[in-house]
Amino acid sequence: MATMEFKKRIRIITVKAFRAKFSSEEDCLEYLVKHRWPNGFVCPKCHNREAHWQAGRNIYWCKACEYQVSVTAGTVFHSTNLGLPDWFWAVYRMAQGKKGFSAMQLMKEIDVSYPTAWSVLHKIRCAMEERDKQYKLKGTIELDDAYLGGESKGKRGRGAEGKAPILVAVEKRQTRKGTKPGYVAIRIVKSLSSAEVMAFVDSKIIPVSIIETDGLSVYKVLGDLNFAHKQTVTENGIEAKELFPWVHLVIGNLKRFILGTHHHADLKYLRLYVAEYCYRLNRRFHEDDLFEHLLKACLLISPRKYNILGY
Repeated sequence: MATMEFKKRIRIITVKAFRAKFSSEEDCLEYLVKHRWPNGFVCPKCHNREAHWQAGRNIYWCKACEYQVSVTAGTVFHSTNLGLPDWFWAVYRMAQGKKGFSAMQLMKEIDVSYPTAWSVLHKIRCAMEERDKQYKLKGTIELDDAYLGGESKGKRGRGAEGKAPILVAVEKRQTRKGTKPGYVAIRIVKSLSSAEVMAFVDSKIIPVSIIETDGLSVYKVLGDLNFAHKQTVTENGIEAKELFPWVHLVIGNLKRFILGTHHHADLKYLRLYVAEYCYRLNRRFHEDDLFEHLLKACLLISPRKYNILGY
């Protein structure tokens, strides 16, 4: 049976170490300042390096142009009533949980309302989504489609009410013992069409890669693009899983991730759960601290607001 390989991270921060390092608002602010301006403060307006620090407001006041810069401005942490230690804890739990982390769990752990916990985790998922856009797959790629929300009934390629069609691509890397999966890309699409396949492949796969698919007609368009396309008609699902083991494994694990952790994911926000899954999966090769990487990602994305159930 195909399984995903995970390298052991060498700098995993324990809960005890996390609590000691980020026990107060000041600890978290110091971390943010260090990582936003590693070489010292620089005014984003006039590029002056000298500024007054106003501790009560947590802002830098440029001495040259008097522009005021909040430490959290332009990050997911800005303009919220949640304290930074709770924000950092949410990032930590999202980074450390291989099977994901739900809003219900966060609500209980930091004693906030469900809408607050839901919003916090979705903002973190937005940061994951943005950072994962840097990846493009190359080499030999397994490409397949599926539906999230259960197995699609009827003729393959048709949608079903309440289900979202997705395209999934997985690098197939050669090893001495055979093959193993590399980076992964997943996109929720409006329909399983040639146009959607072209758009997905063009944005997520480097040209001249070898793309392996089954015989579904929407994949024939790949022959017209700058890719080597290997298409194999399969007789049944068992044969398809044998020919394309890694993409089927990724699809199966994605479905279990969503059902097991989140139980029900609104189609409106499904792409963010997919982004979380991809982000974590694509960083299984990194031998460093996923928490720190995710925290830095949260510094690079502006806050977004979501509405849930009228709250």
